[in-house]
Amino acid sequence: MKLWLKLLLAGSLALNLAVAGIAAGAAWRFSGKDKHWRRPPDIGAMIFRELDPDTRRALRQEAGGRHGSFYKRRHAEGAAVVIALRSDPFDSESLLALMRAQADARQHFHTKVQEAWVRKLEGMTPRERAALADRLEERLQWRGKAKQHRGPGAD
Repeated sequence: MKLWLKLLLAGSLALNLAVAGIAAGAAWRFSGKDKHWRRPPDIGAMIFRELDPDTRRALRQEAGGRHGSFYKRRHAEGAAVVIALRSDPFDSESLLALMRAQADARQHFHTKVQEAWVRKLEGMTPRERAALADRLEERLQWRGKAKQHRGPGAD
């Protein structure tokens, strides 16, 4: 057998094994078994979803600040970090101050979400709060299933 034919067959075998490995890995990953590697859902996100759409929209607008939207602000924050990384000479103190300001803005947003959620809870009956606790507990147990249960204020 000629050398080029042996190389072609070896390459074909390697490609077939790679495709089979990818298929087997995907089948294992999405099989629904052995999900211990997935982290539980973020409690902050679950709380945010429980708020009514108008409250969520207002919180996002407030979080957007001068950028007009939360998403534009996040993009601007990322761009500012990239600019700071490319600066010459590098100013580590400026970058640290920038990152602290970003962390403070995120903390302010989280605090506002928590305050809005607790105000919502104050108007609930004990039965309504128990039902909410059951929904949150159920979501925590589902740990990363593809189709997440969403509460009444879901996007």
